[in-house]
Amino acid sequence: MPSAPIRKTSAPFQLREKNSGPPVPPQHLLPKKLPQSQDSTHASLQGTADALDGVSFLRLPEVKAVTGLSKSSLYALIRANSFPAPVRLGPRTVAWVRSEIKQWAAERVLTSRSTTLHPDSKRMPQPALRDAWASSKKWA
Repeated sequence: MPSAPIRKTSAPFQLREKNSGPPVPPQHLLPKKLPQSQDSTHASLQGTADALDGVSFLRLPEVKAVTGLSKSSLYALIRANSFPAPVRLGPRTVAWVRSEIKQWAAERVLTSRSTTLHPDSKRMPQPALRDAWASSKKWA
């Protein structure tokens, strides 16, 4: 038995009244009014919400692209508390806070180029390992 074709609207969350004008969002998506007793709690949470307005997340492929590290290297650094831990977004979803990754990268650049932290340490040329490495191999 053929069924009627399914019509898709441009915005699935909008309800349309027949010939009544602009779309109306459902009631469960509208913000709720807080009772007077919760206004102070709402005010304190508003400060936290303002601080989180600029938060954006990076998923693993973006973190790997920004840092140039592999997945196993990232998780090894996280275990060593040398890299920001991811934030759980869902039961099987994690992401990293973009600002924390940027800060980690900036700190990495500063420590790698800083001579004030280790003024006595100078980079010394390493001896070539070509001959020692080749002689240890059977096929060389």
